[in-house]
Amino acid sequence: MSRTADVVVIGGGVTGVSIAFQLAGAGVGRILVLERRFLAAGGTGRSVGIVRQLYPTPETTRMVVRSLDVYRRFGEAVGGSAGYVSCGVLIGVSAAMKPRLEATLGVQRALGVRAELLDPDDVARVEPRIDASAVAAVVHEPDSGYADPSGATTAYAAAARRRGVGIEQGVEVVEILTGGGRAGGVRTAGGEVIEAPVVVNAAGLWAPAVAALAGVSLPIVVGRHPVFVVERDPGFGPPHPVYLDLAGGAYVRPETGGLTLTGSLTDDETRHAMDPEALGADVGLEEAAEALARTSRALPRLADARYRGGYAGAFDITPDWMPVLDESPLPGFWIAAGMSGHGFKLAPAVGEIMAARITGSRPPVDPSPFRLDRFSGARPEATFVASYLG
Repeated sequence: MSRTADVVVIGGGVTGVSIAFQLAGAGVGRILVLERRFLAAGGTGRSVGIVRQLYPTPETTRMVVRSLDVYRRFGEAVGGSAGYVSCGVLIGVSAAMKPRLEATLGVQRALGVRAELLDPDDVARVEPRIDASAVAAVVHEPDSGYADPSGATTAYAAAARRRGVGIEQGVEVVEILTGGGRAGGVRTAGGEVIEAPVVVNAAGLWAPAVAALAGVSLPIVVGRHPVFVVERDPGFGPPHPVYLDLAGGAYVRPETGGLTLTGSLTDDETRHAMDPEALGADVGLEEAAEALARTSRALPRLADARYRGGYAGAFDITPDWMPVLDESPLPGFWIAAGMSGHGFKLAPAVGEIMAARITGSRPPVDPSPFRLDRFSGARPEATFVASYLG
């Protein structure tokens, strides 16, 4: 059994459906999204959904500014709801990080980021429950916040369907077809052949395995990133903003129902490789206790919070902690992977960039820093914190 499409997108996370939505908007006819489980079943569904704007390069800054604009007016830009909450984001840095932070903010403000640099003593006027005594400076992004990754994915998928995109769940791709030296479609686990001149690998944590089906090697490590859930005590008061303590190594993100999501910003996920099939597994209490100790130093009122559990999230990490948005060495086989923890916050812009590149139009952001061949020589190395400040 066989059929045809103009583009097959592999992966039903937020990246895949954003790309499909934008391709359909660009006039591409027959687009098919194939998801081996269900929408947002992978890394998207385990993302904490923070949308912060502090990025070290003009290109990533432009991407997050565009993406934040979409999340803030999601009903108009896409349709439906992404559950965006503009609670503000605070980012604390150490004395060693402060000079780079000041230089980065100068670039960012010129590109449309609204942010102010606070002394530690000034943080209390924004959020008095944060202990900023151990940081040298704090960035306040009043427009930033968080959204619902699963809800945004579902809304993108619905909007893509309205544009004629086919989205099929429970369909696993087991072969990338080739012919004439280029991609020619896919074969599914059910034995169906779908012929298509363009195949997009947006498989997230499974992107290296999908790329291997085409004989393409991706420099991606799937790293474990545990997330912990605590219940704020009844007297806590209004929800806190998002706080990312780069100096102390913890983050907090409010959730409905009096909950807070928290985790580490200091662990090197590249040293904790994980089988993506273990996504969502429970985390141990000992591991949680270490992370929650850092959390309570950043926001002491959470020391009285009740631990509700946790799960193993994951990042698909490149050596420089930036995504690959490029055509592979196999013509017609495109890569949108290696999001390195930035996938949800950059997804709207990634969809725009990939659709433009695939259709041969001019991307809204220079895609050259996200070429696959940047890793062909001496590989650039970085850390997750460097993805904030460079």
